Amino acid sequence: MTRYLLAATALATGLAAMASPAVARDRSAYVGLEAGALFVKDTDFDFDDEQFFDEDFEIEHKMGIDGDLIAGYDFGMFRAEAELGYKRSEHDEYSDDESGFDADGRTSVYSLMANAMIDVGQDEGVSFYAGGGIGYAQITHVLEDNDDVDGFRLQLRDRGFAWQAIAGVRMVVSQYFDVGLKYRYFDGGNVSDSDEGIDLDADYKSHSLLFSLIHNFNSPLPPPPPAPVLAPPPPPPPPPATQTCPDGSVVLATDVCPMPPPPPPPPPPEPERG
Repeated sequence: MTRYLLAATALATGLAAMASPAVARDRSAYVGLEAGALFVKDTDFDFDDEQFFDEDFEIEHKMGIDGDLIAGYDFGMFRAEAELGYKRSEHDEYSDDESGFDADGRTSVYSLMANAMIDVGQDEGVSFYAGGGIGYAQITHVLEDNDDVDGFRLQLRDRGFAWQAIAGVRMVVSQYFDVGLKYRYFDGGNVSDSDEGIDLDADYKSHSLLFSLIHNFNSPLPPPPPAPVLAPPPPPPPPPATQTCPDGSVVLATDVCPMPPPPPPPPPPEPERG
């Protein structure tokens, strides 16, 4: 299971470089659809009646399907969501300590969970998250043999508390949509029931690898600010006021005209003739 998660995470991280920037998802609601592969741990069954088997036996599961619908709100670094999930896997083999035979049964799970997660990363690009959830699950094991063995059919169904641990990566692809890859460990706890007078007891644990498509109800991008309007340059100052002096020179109106030159001295008197 670990190698599937590492390979898929590497793929998602490689695609992150192609993500176009978008508005941050903080303080916005979202809904999503997730689907992927389910890997159920081998299930041990306990009987209080040895009508069919001398000892308890184990169910080996084939790879199944896992899907859910989610709706939540992003508070910033913290995110909370509700999850409605469905899981189904076919049985591969029933075996005890001495022998085994092919199985035609199946296991299905309906769950309603409340999840809380912490986001780390860039809301405008790639972010990583991890968290967990608690809730309520209905688990049904239907045990049937194939046509080659004397037929029997037993059904074990129980409802109760369930919990899960989740981690994943999300990548922005547009203003309103993210895609992601999510790992989930699910524990449905103990499952007890009776069928045809036989008391049955089992548990349910699984791993899932899911691809996510998330729609965000974030506000539209604000319009870009208008381009600044450049003010025209101020007009040049008016020319200073001038005045024309009596001698014909032009000076500022605030200046004093130069004094006219003194008149030339009179010519000396001519000498008298005797």
